[in-house]
Amino acid sequence: MKYLDPKADLTEINSNTQEIPADLLNNPEIEKAVEELKISGFTEAELWAYDKFWDSVSVERTLLDDRYQKGKEEGMEEGYIFFEKSKAMAYERTARM
Repeated sequence: MKYLDPKADLTEINSNTQEIPADLLNNPEIEKAVEELKISGFTEAELWAYDKFWDSVSVERTLLDDRYQKGKEEGMEEGYIFFEKSKAMAYERTARM
């Protein structure tokens, strides 16, 4: 894969390339293209492991989101109960006066 590097006349990335210059990876389009190239060169076993990894990341994100939502709901319930008790105590204080 050849592309223009603003700091040089021409830069080439081929099958012998082991590392991409960091200044090239600052470009989001080039970074994405390099990632796609890496993935397309995976063996069947590597591709299976890659897919399995991202599946587990997705599952973990879903579980975290579910826990967050449940905690948020429980917090809202506790806040409502606290508010109601505080309101009742304030009412009792004013009723005693």
